[in-house]
Amino acid sequence: MKINHPTALLFFLLVFASQINAQSSKLDTYIQEALNNNVALQQKNLSYERSLQALKEAKAMFVPKLSLEARYSMAEGGRAIILPIGDLVNPIYQNLNLINDLANDANPAYPDIPVYPTIENESENFLRRREQETFFRAAMPLFNAAIIQNQRIQANLSESERIGVDVYRRELVKEVKTAYYNYAKAVEAVNLYENTMLLVNENLRTSESLHRNHKVTIDEVYAAQAQVKEVEQNLTDAQKNEKIAKSYFNFLLNQEFERDINLQESSINPVAVADRAALVKDATARREEIQQMNYFLSATDNKIKLNKGNMLPQVNLVVDYGVQGVDYNLDADSDYIMGSVVMSWNLFDRSNKPKVQQAKIEKQELAQRKLEVQQQIGLQTISAFHEVEAAVKQVELAEAQVKALKEAYKLVAKKYSIGQANQVELTNARTQMTNAQQQSIIAQFDYQIRIAELERAAGTYGFK
Repeated sequence: MKINHPTALLFFLLVFASQINAQSSKLDTYIQEALNNNVALQQKNLSYERSLQALKEAKAMFVPKLSLEARYSMAEGGRAIILPIGDLVNPIYQNLNLINDLANDANPAYPDIPVYPTIENESENFLRRREQETFFRAAMPLFNAAIIQNQRIQANLSESERIGVDVYRRELVKEVKTAYYNYAKAVEAVNLYENTMLLVNENLRTSESLHRNHKVTIDEVYAAQAQVKEVEQNLTDAQKNEKIAKSYFNFLLNQEFERDINLQESSINPVAVADRAALVKDATARREEIQQMNYFLSATDNKIKLNKGNMLPQVNLVVDYGVQGVDYNLDADSDYIMGSVVMSWNLFDRSNKPKVQQAKIEKQELAQRKLEVQQQIGLQTISAFHEVEAAVKQVELAEAQVKALKEAYKLVAKKYSIGQANQVELTNARTQMTNAQQQSIIAQFDYQIRIAELERAAGTYGFK
């Protein structure tokens, strides 16, 4: 891979989905698969769904509530009230009896009227021996500042949860790309050491041939055999890293760990990057974390209003319809309907003022946190910008080094085959070439990873 890099101010990189979709269609397919299947993202979505239900609960507090209330009671004793019926009626009865007696004495024809009895005072308990009350109650708030602000708070928190999902989705895209390129890097490392095995085996064959023809000593053969074992060990490590990289990539996609990954030829189509300051400015405006902080600040504003609203009156409308009495009877003497407007006003609560102050301090903390997040985003973008710039140089240097060391190895190998170079020279040339090839592989795929990190920092990936 060759990248022209004329100045330090203008460097080239692969950026943004609109310019890489054509060459990364397979990777985009894997990204979409991760967005659909990733377990952690599904958890984030469930958290968002829960916040939506909390918002529905807050909105439902404005709707009238209908409940059925029933009570049947039996009682004995308790307070009693004395009804002075005897005290009120007995003097009258006594006077009537006296009048009747006098009338009988004066007039024998006066009718015989029964004597009015003496009546005792009555005692009635406040609690009935048996009583029931069953009614439907409809209640609706007419004015309640708390539930108004609570609904707004839940709306803000729900939006912050939604944005939290978007934040993780963007992070997941970067992780999938990084895992994809790390796997590709591991595959290339395996290919490199497999090809190197061919070289060292050929070197061993050449050493054995030279020894048989008495052109080198046995130690040259032993050294060649040691090279073979060394490369075998490196190949084993590379194969292990390939398996680990494959498992992690499939983990992100919530697939079987051993599922095959289709890699496609990676090519870089360089394009000029925007000015660094403009990139940082756009990143700060684009990143979801800033929007999330804005919703948190709005929620805190409503929390302040909620605490202030606790000092306002609450007015509710209540309507009851039901039956009451000793037995369950549905008639005009048993059923009733009653409507009430109920006001509750907390005129003094000393704890409310500190609550308001706490909410105001919380808002100040969030404002400072927002500034910190903005600075962190700017730092991430600048760092990623310079990482890509350095990665371009590393790719160029690594490729140049590979080209030079390949030529050097060819010359040393040719000299060794005719007995003009020793095993140490050949080993050093081969080792340097292999290390340079490995560094070139690392540099190329690290370049791709640095681009993914810049894309994440600048928030430029376009979701479909």
